[in-house]
Amino acid sequence: MKLTEGLSGRQFALLAAYISIGDSMLVLPSIPANAAKQNAWISAIIGLAAGMIVVWLISAAGRLYPRMTLMQSSERLFGKWVGKAVSGCFVMYLFLSISAHTREIGDFMTTQMMPETPIQAIHIMYAGIMAMAARLGLETIARTGEFLFSFFLLFLIVFILFLIPEIKLNNLLPVWDGGLKPILRGSITMTAYPFMELAVLFMVIPGVRKPEVMRSNMVKGALFGGIVLLSIILLSILVLGPDYASRSIYPSYALAKKISIGKFFQRLEVILAFMWLLSSFIKSAVFFKVLQTAFAQTTGMRTDKGMELPFSMLLVFFALLISSNILDFHEVDQYWPYMDMTFSVILSLALLAAYAMRRSAAGRREELGHENKGKD
Repeated sequence: MKLTEGLSGRQFALLAAYISIGDSMLVLPSIPANAAKQNAWISAIIGLAAGMIVVWLISAAGRLYPRMTLMQSSERLFGKWVGKAVSGCFVMYLFLSISAHTREIGDFMTTQMMPETPIQAIHIMYAGIMAMAARLGLETIARTGEFLFSFFLLFLIVFILFLIPEIKLNNLLPVWDGGLKPILRGSITMTAYPFMELAVLFMVIPGVRKPEVMRSNMVKGALFGGIVLLSIILLSILVLGPDYASRSIYPSYALAKKISIGKFFQRLEVILAFMWLLSSFIKSAVFFKVLQTAFAQTTGMRTDKGMELPFSMLLVFFALLISSNILDFHEVDQYWPYMDMTFSVILSLALLAAYAMRRSAAGRREELGHENKGKD
């Protein structure tokens, strides 16, 4: 069973960009700002550089068997039972990630835009939309993202240009205050949330028409997403100041409220909300579809169709169970990056090591075979 066929290199790159930006556009800037204060932009640069290494590592592991999903390649490299265990853990990781994305949507909508709406109603609507997207298939999701990318790019440019008059360069001073330790601590989440979650593309790589261009497109998409997040983190410090940016749960949304051009263009939060909801939805829809296929392949089902309703119902339940309130939810920042690291860096290294060991063993067997033939 294959996930999809017919993704172009451009569509794959855009999926990588959407996943990199995703929910991070709204919630990420406050985390490095809390750790590194006015030096959060330096943390973002370090995180971007480290993230490119992570992306290269994921793409290298994905190129081992470009026509196999992670479930299939892990069973081939690790054996049936170890491969099944890896696949099961990856399924749980996908499910927890989508639950967290759904909870973020609910928290934002009920605290910033629709405070009188029950969070359960937001979760039900969002899970239903994800289920519909997954039902239509990953290629449809990719085409939707491709069609809407021009609007995303236009709104991003408008968002940045309208904030230029609000910039205060003094907010970057003093540079390097506090030393290297807080800067490195702030760079961890900049590496984890945008780039390590690209491990989901292990399941998408088999659907790319030309596997040979997969790595370059993946790097291009991730780099674009990283530059977008770096820009928003820098703007958060320049416009809001390090103290406000670190205290705010949604600093980029606060940025949008600062836009004021000639007392005519004001409070353009809808620009930021559109960009965030679009990138978050594409990311969540990809995770949802991949979850279906990963679960089906792990359990040996013939098809992944028909699981949209059960998974969406479970997501509505676990999105509430994952934390008691918005403040407790953001405490997961302390350990979530390490879970992302497990299924991106560690898993990729394990796949590459297993592949190298099998190649080495195959080479030794071939040498022994030639020696035996020579003796005969």
